[in-house]
Amino acid sequence: MVAICPTNNEIWVFEANNQEDISKWTKVACLKEHFNVISSLDWHPKTNLLMSASTDRGVIVWAPGAVKGEFSPQIGMIKEQRANLDAVWNTRGDIFAVATTSGDVHIGTYSSQNNFWVAHPFNAKKPIHKASVLCVRFDPLSGRVVASSSLDGTVVITSCYKEDLEYDSAGPFGKITSYG
Repeated sequence: MVAICPTNNEIWVFEANNQEDISKWTKVACLKEHFNVISSLDWHPKTNLLMSASTDRGVIVWAPGAVKGEFSPQIGMIKEQRANLDAVWNTRGDIFAVATTSGDVHIGTYSSQNNFWVAHPFNAKKPIHKASVLCVRFDPLSGRVVASSSLDGTVVITSCYKEDLEYDSAGPFGKITSYG
């Protein structure tokens, strides 16, 4: 399946039917929970969770239902005062990062006791960038750091280590055991 956003507040989900020709794809769902333009989609290949971030400051995690084309929205609590520009899952699909126009990078995890996703900025006192963050990516080997690039001309690598979620790790950042 493929999810696209036609530059509005809708997500169209297609079944590609192993076809490269887009005209042969079948539209199976139209997801409408955001109020403004959707700026980022990331569909995790292992958990099968689709995350959407929007200029309405919202993040929604979509869980596929038992019926094809059925998706349940799971709220993502994020205290952002401006728009979200980019969002990405880590390799395992249990942590996400969100880039914002305020210069913050938010790290989100699932709160099982509340049954929703919660995202917090790296630094609650001030943003880590002086301008909008355009792109965030996790280290693919360890998932313990996030690289963020901004319109201020900087790239910042920040630790997002969560002791209760991390287990085996590899790569140059695999031994990091602190947050921020």
